This record gives sequence, structure tokens and C-alpha cells, in this order.
Amino acid sequence: MFCFRPQNGYNEGQMKLFTRFALTLAGSAVLAAAVPAQTTGGVAAAPAAAPPALAAVSSNGLGPRIQFSTENYDAGTNLAGETIQYTFLVTNTGDEMLVVSNVHAGCGCTIIGGYATNATSGSGIAAGTETNWTHEIAPGKTGIIPLQINTSNRRGPVQINVEVVSNDRTRPAVNLHVNAVVWLPIEVEPAMAAFSVIPGVTNVYSESIKIFNRMETPLDLSDPRSNTNAFSAVLKTNVPGQEFELIVTVERRSNAVPSLRYDTITGQISMKSSATNKNPLVVSAYESIYPEITVFPQTLNIPAGPLPQPATTHLQIRGNAEELALSGAAVNAPGVTVAVKILQTNRQYYLDIVFPAGFDAATNQGLAFTVKTDNPHFPAITVPIAVVPRAAQPARTPVSGPPPRTSQNFTRPQTAATTPAASPHAPPPPPPLPQASNQSGAPQP
Repeated sequence: MFCFRPQNGYNEGQMKLFTRFALTLAGSAVLAAAVPAQTTGGVAAAPAAAPPALAAVSSNGLGPRIQFSTENYDAGTNLAGETIQYTFLVTNTGDEMLVVSNVHAGCGCTIIGGYATNATSGSGIAAGTETNWTHEIAPGKTGIIPLQINTSNRRGPVQINVEVVSNDRTRPAVNLHVNAVVWLPIEVEPAMAAFSVIPGVTNVYSESIKIFNRMETPLDLSDPRSNTNAFSAVLKTNVPGQEFELIVTVERRSNAVPSLRYDTITGQISMKSSATNKNPLVVSAYESIYPEITVFPQTLNIPAGPLPQPATTHLQIRGNAEELALSGAAVNAPGVTVAVKILQTNRQYYLDIVFPAGFDAATNQGLAFTVKTDNPHFPAITVPIAVVPRAAQPARTPVSGPPPRTSQNFTRPQTAATTPAASPHAPPPPPPLPQASNQSGAPQP
């Protein structure tokens, strides 16, 4: 507010006139700002940009808040093979939208989603409805996170952890837990009898299988039988009605033909059982038959020639049954050399077979590697050599010369550079070494 006093010869009437004139100018400025833009030449003038709106702020500043009806669920005792189903209820107790961005189980036996088993009216989803977990939950509303847990490969006390990630700034990640006890009426430990066998070894291979009765009623087992003559079994009773022992033995086959190849045999041992849901009680048996001598690979490969440079291929030979001595390693072609490296004395060998530059496999029919051994079943080992055809070279596309230089063309066109293909005669990488033997002399599968 301004206050004017008469000065320098102005009288009171002149001051009143000046004041009214100043107020008129101020009012005109206010009216000009409030009046819409006028048109000029029929075109409306662009209105002035409005100031940015203020961001909405929640009434109490809580933001999204995640809350569960429980974060630890006890599923009790469950029969192995049954599926545990449970639905966690999650409520947004904040004042902004709750976004559940990820739900991750720490076990591959758990599926997120499925059937809502214990949903309430607050979630809006009826029990028994097949659904996924709720991704967005409005303030005051309830969502669900259904779980399905497979117990087939679980035994004893089990805890499943599930991580829930959301936009709740106070609890961005929440861990939910499901606890359960999984049991079998009849437990078999180990679940199967597995053997690694070498035909030339005279050891007797047997495996002990323990059988436990977890039922309240006693269990009777009897008459073990194998469905193949590769296995035999004897049943013992350690605690009547409660604990048994099944001794499974691999039968030695005197008529087995010596072979350099790996083989397998599967079978089942069945027993009469007093348990109606487990009659007969069946235990699986598995036999891995390793050769007396391992040769890897079974066939050697050589590029088609003539070779522009020497090419090397590799071979591994290992004695599995007894000590093994090699001699006279050679290839039936001139100029090919063989270098023998001993990885384990009288047991394991690594051979480098070098084909010289200029070697042409096409002129050497029936190529093979041979080596003598002191094994009576395999006095000599022969490994065939296969020729790998040379890869066809792609046809070259002719490149025209540069266009004539004119007054409108002063730039020479650029042609794409061609990259030569890798030589097909480069030596292949060495094969992986075989695994070490176990204490019984049988190699580990």
C-alpha cells in the first residue's frame, strides 16, 4: 500500500487525480492477464505455458506396505510323493499400490502358482481356483501367493524358503517359510543297488540295501526274486517287523565275450510284502560293465590330403582290469609317427599320432592304428582311421573395377575385405582324460 503526501507544489486535488490514474493502470494489467488470448489475423495466439502441477502426496505418507497373514507355515507330516499346497495371503496396509514384482522359491521342487487352497473373501479368489500370484494389490486389499511343493524326492524334516520382492520400501524382500516332515511307510536306503563291473576282475560285487518299516503295524517281507540272471539277492531280518537287509550280488558270467565297449544291465528285485500298497516291494539294480581295456576314441579322424602342414590326432588307452603294457604302436602308412606318453605306469597311456605334411589319405586305403598288449584277451588293438572330407570352398564373387572418374564422381567405391577360412587341417583338441579308478579297481562312472 502506498501513501502520498503533497510535496513540491502538488495540492491535494492533484494527488487524488494521480492516485486514480495509477490504480486504473494496475487494474488494466490484471484484466489483461485474465482475458483469453485474442486472435490476430484469424489465428489464435499460443497460450502461455501453465506451471507444472504438484506431485500427488499420500495423505499419511505410508506408501505401499506388505503384510502376510503368516510368514511361517507348518505343513505337518506328509507322505512322500504327495503335493503340499498352501496359499499365503498378502495384504497392502499402506496407501499406495503394492506391486509384487517377483516371487522366487529356493527349491526346484516348488511351483509358484496353482490352486488357491485357503483363500478368504478378502482376496476375492475362491478356494480351489487355479491362479497365479497377485502382482498388484490396492490399498486395503488382499492378494494371494499359492505354492505347490513336490515331496517325491524329499525325506525327513523339510524347509522350503520363498522370497517375495515388492515395492515396499521398508521391506523390499520378505522370506516366507514352509516347514514339513516327509515320510515313507517303507524306506529303502539306498534307493537302488548300483555296480561298476569289469569282466576280467574276480572280485565279488555285492551291495547292502537297508529296508525300514515306518508304519505302526509290523511288516513282513519274504521271497526275494530277480527278473534277470545278472543279479541275485538274499533277504535278512535285522529287527522283526521293522528292519530288513537285502544283499544284492552281481552274478559273474563265465561265458561273457571280451569286449572293448561299455555296456549296462538293469534289473529289479521283488519281495512279497504284507503292506497292501507295497506288494510286491521292488528294489532296482543297475550294472555298469566296463571293458578290460578302455580305448578312446574308438575311431581316429584325419583330414583329407594332401596336408599343407603336419596334423596330429590323439588316442588314450587304459587298462582297467590289470596292469597293461603296450608295444609296437604304429600306423600302416609311411611317414606317420607315434609318440607314447605314460600317464600312469603300466596302466594309462596317451598317444600322439602325427601325419606329415603332404600326407594324402586318399592314396592310403584301409588306414588303421595298431598296438600290441600283454592282455591275453586282447593281444593286439586296432583302431580304424577315418578320412574327413575337405570342406567345400565357397565360390568367389567377381568384383568389378571402380567406376570411371568423372566430374560428379571423385570417390573410389569401397569393397568388403574377405577373411580367409580357418585351415581344415588344424589338429583337433585332445580328448578328455578318463576318470580315475576307485579302490576296487573299477573306474568311476
